[in-house]
Amino acid sequence: MGTFFSFLILGCLASFAVAGLSMAPWVPTKKNDVKRFLEVLNMSEWEKFLEIGTWDGRVAMAVAQKYHNNYVVGIELAPPIFFLAFIRKFFSGNTHNLRYVLGNAFSLNFWDYEHIYVFWMPDKMQKKIVPKFMSEASKGAKLYSYVFSIPEEFRASSISYGQEHEAKIHILEKK
Repeated sequence: MGTFFSFLILGCLASFAVAGLSMAPWVPTKKNDVKRFLEVLNMSEWEKFLEIGTWDGRVAMAVAQKYHNNYVVGIELAPPIFFLAFIRKFFSGNTHNLRYVLGNAFSLNFWDYEHIYVFWMPDKMQKKIVPKFMSEASKGAKLYSYVFSIPEEFRASSISYGQEHEAKIHILEKK
């Protein structure tokens, strides 16, 4: 029985390491910043929202609760963290429009989503997310980056929100 739990713990740690090293910090969006993000987010009815690296699912869940007629997806690479989001959804009540997916965001087509939210490290934003967004997203789609700024070559098409003492929310709109 001890060997089973050792392998289980080792598997969890390995999934954290792979996902953390490949893309994002292991830190969720702060609760107050989720509220600020909802103030910035302006979705039309029936638009689709994607949160990449959903962590505990708080951003995707908040969007789903505010925008009942919108399809909301949170995708997570690490199984233990995905399970956290899934449990949170199970106990949350009315989130019929919310779906969590265990998998790699690069297997999704960005053209399916008008709004994409990320909390990724700057180098991964520049090398992975922004190029995929710019090549696949439809015209008018928006990429929201929590804390980390949009790569310099795209800043002319971006806006940043937040006061000096607040984490910034950066928005890149595909023209």
